[in-house]
Amino acid sequence: MANLTTNFIGIKSPNPYWLASAPPTDKEYNVVRAFKAGWGGVVWKTLGSEGPPIVNVNGPR
Repeated sequence: MANLTTNFIGIKSPNPYWLASAPPTDKEYNVVRAFKAGWGGVVWKTLGSEGPPIVNVNGPR
């Protein structure tokens, strides 16, 4: 099998296929499922380690 490993600005990934910031990446549970399914990475819109959790950053439309 071909080696699809990538290294982009120091971020190593097993393949170049990433999920964009969207509903499939809105919860930790979904992100874990994506990695188990073989996705190379995930882009989260908002990620922080300090302060209260950020909930519903989109708000009503």
